[in-house]
Amino acid sequence: MSAIRATATVDLAGRAEDVWPLLVDTDRMNRLIGMAPVHYRAVEDDKHGAARFLAETRMGGFAVTYEEFPYEWEHPKRFGVHRKFVRGPLAWLRMGWTLEAKGKGTTLTITFEADTTSVLLRPIAWIGGRRAVAGMVELAREIDKHVHDHAPSPFLEPVAPSDAIELASALARLKEQAVRPDLAERIAVFVKRSPDADAIRIRPFELADEWHEPRREVLAAMLHAVPAGLVDLRWAIVCPSCRTASEEVSDLGDISREGHCQLCDIAFELELDRAVEVTFRPHDKVRRVPTQLFCMGGPARTPHVLTQIIVPSGAEAEIVAPSEEGRFRVFARGGALASLEVVADGPATLSARLRDGAITPSDLRARPGAPITIKNDTGDELHIKVERLAWASAAATAHELATLTEFRTLFSTDLLKRETPLKVARCAILFSDLTGSTALYTEVGDAAAFRLVDDHFDVLRAAVRTHDGAVVKTMGDAVMAAFTDERACIDAAVESLVTFEAFRKTAKNGERTSLKLGLYGGACYVVTANGALDYFGSTVNVASRLQHLAEGGEIVLERRAAEHVAKDDRLVISAPSEVRVKGVERPLEVVHVRMKAVHAAAK
Repeated sequence: MSAIRATATVDLAGRAEDVWPLLVDTDRMNRLIGMAPVHYRAVEDDKHGAARFLAETRMGGFAVTYEEFPYEWEHPKRFGVHRKFVRGPLAWLRMGWTLEAKGKGTTLTITFEADTTSVLLRPIAWIGGRRAVAGMVELAREIDKHVHDHAPSPFLEPVAPSDAIELASALARLKEQAVRPDLAERIAVFVKRSPDADAIRIRPFELADEWHEPRREVLAAMLHAVPAGLVDLRWAIVCPSCRTASEEVSDLGDISREGHCQLCDIAFELELDRAVEVTFRPHDKVRRVPTQLFCMGGPARTPHVLTQIIVPSGAEAEIVAPSEEGRFRVFARGGALASLEVVADGPATLSARLRDGAITPSDLRARPGAPITIKNDTGDELHIKVERLAWASAAATAHELATLTEFRTLFSTDLLKRETPLKVARCAILFSDLTGSTALYTEVGDAAAFRLVDDHFDVLRAAVRTHDGAVVKTMGDAVMAAFTDERACIDAAVESLVTFEAFRKTAKNGERTSLKLGLYGGACYVVTANGALDYFGSTVNVASRLQHLAEGGEIVLERRAAEHVAKDDRLVISAPSEVRVKGVERPLEVVHVRMKAVHAAAK
């Protein structure tokens, strides 16, 4: 019995590169052409097949269940999907899209193929296939008008209704916080009008980029919107390969040390700055957005993946090297990896083998567009993909949030489990110490000394916050602060030194004190300690040790890091010297940084 087939071709004015991002957004597409929502559950049995999920939905009035195979595509030329049914009128289904350049535009061809479990059902399937193709053609035309003629995006719908009274009340509460009124209005409008597909997972950095607003200011405003009752906060566990959310929780304490991606079939250590993303969704009282998926596998979910194919066990398949030069990665389900360097003088053809959990050779080199043949010598049918390494991430990570003062203030009870320290791959830690403060308590009395120490904390907090850091804790007269960016940490240290020098000249008894600072960047761990998020590990120890090496009015840091402020004419940087610090195998080359005015006075 031959397959049922329906196909259509449409000429688009837009280029393939321009229409591709919207055409491959299959979740939004399925919403608009009238497809039913889909419930996915992991495939636990036959793990030798490529399908990693069973999908349950309704098609043409029938309840169906099918194996969801990974999509296959080559950016921006073709994409498609194959589904094998275990319940329902269909035996299998294939959908495919191809894009070919035609003049300045694109010819798009959409193909539907399927077979039924009964000959009596073929007319129904044929009609359903033609309707699906016709709906996609119409949507493709709307996408083309949006891309080429700047018409409104078809993906602005559907929008679940909001409660006007609850929305106005939440907005009023948000405006009472330390949030710019115009930014608060903008967030409220987005919560009210954004399409369901956007509202179900609000990414604050995406909004900030779209609105041309500072990312951390928008993130802080969204945090204030949580107690205001406008949005809820969620923590997404993000796979390091496909970069999609493999799990989502509402409490930071529900996060474990390790994550697992069902699609990529890999386990991974959770790193707060890479694998845990903060997202938001409208509060149910303001707007009840359906928590539904209409497709989980389209190329739009993994825009860093340029090519993805399925290779049966024992078979060969061909992927094409990216058209642009650069460094890429080849990944096979289960975690096998190879680097791919695309250069103009690379080989015109290439072959590789997947065996024993590895791709050989592990370092591939090819010219742009070169065919690469991959032999799958494993016992499993696997999907293999080519990924961009450099990809501008719009993820607001958990570590970014942990270094935000608003989070530590508003969500002081949202903590990790005590037994679950999580790694941060890169963090910068700053320590300060106020010299002479101990003697002050004896010389000028407890009240006056405490006032000076407390006021100096305000000076340091302001400098830390200005440079996107957060004070982790105060210890007597010392401060520990954390930053996601080492340069920001250095800038905060310099500003602390400069503003403290002005403070000590005007504060009563300030001339009796001075400030010592030390900082260091590297990997560390975040843990719950004494009811707050804290940092520990060798990076913290080294930063503390460098602070102890400082004299009054100095910052001690690595020579490498000091290059960031080498041209600051307010500063004097000493000749480098080597020190040994417990927990670091190699000696550290450090410098002492002072203000020129203070340095000259000391002479």
